[in-house]
Amino acid sequence: MAWIGKWLFAVGVIHSLFGIFFMRSTLATLWSEGLLNTVNGQPAREAVFWFLCTGIMLLITGVLIDQLEHERLVIPRFVTWSFAVLTVIGVVVMPISGIWLLIPPAAGMVVRSRQPKKPETTDRQPESKVTDG
Repeated sequence: MAWIGKWLFAVGVIHSLFGIFFMRSTLATLWSEGLLNTVNGQPAREAVFWFLCTGIMLLITGVLIDQLEHERLVIPRFVTWSFAVLTVIGVVVMPISGIWLLIPPAAGMVVRSRQPKKPETTDRQPESKVTDG
């Protein structure tokens, strides 16, 4: 069942919309100043920048994992375990945040990575070998 990528995409949408809505005054200031070198050293501006980057990365990751799921490909173990560890670190470091929304997909990836691989089925006919002789 392909749900992990969709979940991550949805969290990315929510994260980005939340940032745009609640940080709109800071975004408006950045936009009015032309964006170029308007973030560095200003905590509110750095926060909105990284907040939106995180949302966009969740969108990208969601699309990638959704594609892997639909093609019935395995999510690489490195991705699975890195994502799970970063989620746990995030929950520990920032328990009062939306990072809890990443626990279900992280757990889903870990559970799926521990399941035995299903044999592939193919619609192709076996190739016949023609020999001269």
